[in-house]
Amino acid sequence: MKKWMTCAWVCGLSILGVYGQENDSLHVWNLQECMRYAIENSPRAVRQQLANANLKVSYHEAILRHLPSLSGSVGLSAGFGRNVDPSTNAYTTVNTLNNSYGVNAGITVFNGLQLLNNTRAGKIAKLRGEEQQKQTEDNVALETLTAYFDYTYTLRTRTLAREQVEASRENLRQGRHMKELGLRGAADVAQLEASLAADEYNLTKVENNARTRELQLKEVMNFPPEETIRIDTAYRYAEPAPETAEVSEIVDVATAMMPDTRMSMMNVRLAKLDLSTAKGMLFPSLSASAGIGTSYFKNLKHDATPFHKQFKDNLSKSVSASLSVPIFSAWSRPSNLIRQRNNLRSTEQTHIETQRRIAVEVEQAVLDLNGAYAERIQAEKQVQARLLAYKVARYKYQEGLLSALDLQTTSNQLLEARATLLNAELTWQAKRKLVDYYKGIPLLAE
Repeated sequence: MKKWMTCAWVCGLSILGVYGQENDSLHVWNLQECMRYAIENSPRAVRQQLANANLKVSYHEAILRHLPSLSGSVGLSAGFGRNVDPSTNAYTTVNTLNNSYGVNAGITVFNGLQLLNNTRAGKIAKLRGEEQQKQTEDNVALETLTAYFDYTYTLRTRTLAREQVEASRENLRQGRHMKELGLRGAADVAQLEASLAADEYNLTKVENNARTRELQLKEVMNFPPEETIRIDTAYRYAEPAPETAEVSEIVDVATAMMPDTRMSMMNVRLAKLDLSTAKGMLFPSLSASAGIGTSYFKNLKHDATPFHKQFKDNLSKSVSASLSVPIFSAWSRPSNLIRQRNNLRSTEQTHIETQRRIAVEVEQAVLDLNGAYAERIQAEKQVQARLLAYKVARYKYQEGLLSALDLQTTSNQLLEARATLLNAELTWQAKRKLVDYYKGIPLLAE
């Protein structure tokens, strides 16, 4: 009885394991899941996260530099042969032991606001790193979006190619039957066989292209290449419609929200701080320090004063201030000031260039979106016309009023029209997602 229950339990676990593996393999990925997986597993995103962690550490370090520095020291030395006796400051040949203790503190009082500028620069650099993280994730998501729709297109064209092969096989079957009845000649059957061979070749080419697009999608997602991925080929982000918003409004939102423009703007702020720091290096710097120390000395041939008494009697204190005035440094400070001023002008021009580039990208994306919508409408009309023409041609062929070559030509035109409609549909979906991104809608938002 126990043996039977054990076997049943093991079989049950095996069935559940197989069922779980089948569920994993049958999982269908939509666009959002693919983009999220790509971002979470992107080495670029991980590297940027580590870089941001370093920027955060640098910012905290810049803040702590405003505090005084504190250091302690302990020294132990032994003298052999000719050395100085600390108690008399005279030379002696007696072996000695000297022990010293000290604590020193220092603070920068003024250095041309360099500490403050470095702190501000550290904060801006940290914020810039966050924007760069967002930019990296958005780039990965956009690359995944392109690869996803490319793979979807090849999969759906593969379906069209398979349907074309099945239709050619049916035409060949009917042609052979009509030849047996004496309604068709051998030339028509040979033409149908050649058409079937061409369609099968096209199907093989499309299937190879689909495998290539699948590998490209896995590469972008950092998905294991040996595992199978199934995507939702029927996924639609939105229903096709023309863009009604003004392009200028979309451009304003994009230039304000895009990580590229925010990063270029932060680069300008960093350049201004670098220029301010370069100016601060022309000013004098003032620092202060204080210290306290004591020592213990022992002549190894005589009894020494007790440690606690020497520790108290030898106690010393010091306070100092230092003023450093830059006078001449081979023109390095003025040269650095000129370089930083030029760097500021360069980053300002880069910021303007970035704004213009994004404005052009937005206008082009809206133009492509509306163009794809118009192409889709015309492609849909073309498919309906080609489908009607194919039905008429097929009827005429069956009645012996049309040649096999004309039938194949009509069939190829229908296939081409359906592929054009599919391309226009997927192009519109991709451009719709991109324009919504420029309008401030996150890429991972449904």
